[in-house]
Amino acid sequence: MDFESEYKKEDMMKASQPSFIGTEEEKGEVLVAGHVEELRKDFSVWSLGSLCLCLMATWEALSSVVAAALANGGAPCLFYNYCISLIGSLAISSSLAETASIWPTAGGQYYFVAALAPKSQMKIASWFTGWISIGGQIVLTASAAFSAGLQFQGLITLNNPDSYVPTRWQGMLFYWLVLLYSAAVNIWGSKILPHTNLASGILHLAGLVAIMAVLGAMAPKHNAHFVFSEVTNTSGWESDGVSWLVGLLSAVYPFLGYDAACHLAEEMPRPARDVPIAMVGSVAVNGILGLGYCIMLLYSLGDLNELLASPTGFPFMQLYQNVTNNTAGATVMVLVVCFIAVAANAAGCTSTSRTYWAFARDSATPYSKYFAHISSTTQVPVRAIVVLTIVEMLLGLIYLGNSTAFNAIVSMSVLGMYASYLVPIIYMITYGRKNIREANMGHLG
Repeated sequence: MDFESEYKKEDMMKASQPSFIGTEEEKGEVLVAGHVEELRKDFSVWSLGSLCLCLMATWEALSSVVAAALANGGAPCLFYNYCISLIGSLAISSSLAETASIWPTAGGQYYFVAALAPKSQMKIASWFTGWISIGGQIVLTASAAFSAGLQFQGLITLNNPDSYVPTRWQGMLFYWLVLLYSAAVNIWGSKILPHTNLASGILHLAGLVAIMAVLGAMAPKHNAHFVFSEVTNTSGWESDGVSWLVGLLSAVYPFLGYDAACHLAEEMPRPARDVPIAMVGSVAVNGILGLGYCIMLLYSLGDLNELLASPTGFPFMQLYQNVTNNTAGATVMVLVVCFIAVAANAAGCTSTSRTYWAFARDSATPYSKYFAHISSTTQVPVRAIVVLTIVEMLLGLIYLGNSTAFNAIVSMSVLGMYASYLVPIIYMITYGRKNIREANMGHLG
């Protein structure tokens, strides 16, 4: 991997200059980090922001992982950990947004590290960051598909509680179908991706308003003591502190994926301006809306034991059924969550494929020339999309053999993603602050 030729400091600083913005850029005539642009500039700040909103899918993800939080600390654990995660995510996304404005490239975190690290550390630090980022994105994308697949399976159980018995192999097939759909949309529907992301973003927001209205109007409510003070520990951990920290993962997971804005930077006319807006804006919007949903959800929970014992495998499905007392109504509400989970997987496929393609373009992957290819027909990295989809499908075989092992791998998305976020921030604090030329976010960054 020839990082010395690819990552020359002077080239990087040139890439941060205003030449990124304007007519030449829109024609694809500028260089991005020393590379000729090959991708169409189809994304606006609105479509990219919608992609980030749906990839994070904060309130939908909160619905999916609420069981773990309720078992590890109860309602207060979820509420306070959510607030901590929101504040932390705003700080981290602001820091990444600053570097993304200076170096708008599909490589994202690994390129930021290469630009900021001392020459003696540049190659190895950038290489490790790249693989950590790609690995984290793979399991995050897989988790969205897995969640969508099991939710569709749970929906069948909700509508056929007496006749349908869910099996693991059926769950894997649903998982594979979601992955194949996302790959197909990213390859053959690439021209309409910005529009589908916008539509998904509208569904994401409208669905939240509708579901909160139903819960607010129809659900019996707990008191404030239950939501904010009544700590419970049914996880099996003897220490409430350990249990609380385990529950923290449930609040961190809904905030993963805002770095997707970095990886789509080369598909925007004005990335230096719009990528930071999409990145920080998606965290702020999702965080605030998710906080409202979190509070409404906790007030409306009802009997926790009944929810945790739901045959669907998802407490939120049982909650919707209990509140509406109508299977058809609950089904419509659940379908909103399912569709956004599919949209999150498609968005993850888009983001991860761009990262892998950029990494190959910088000669950092096996068979890099092969995977750095852009299809002349679709103008997307088809080979990167295909290989990543295959890897994610193979992960499903682990679930078929051992669901606990698969869940453990998926939970690594939190560690992988946050590690890739923190490495460039550490280098920025340690070495890079004095080199900032523009888009300086000061103490916030």
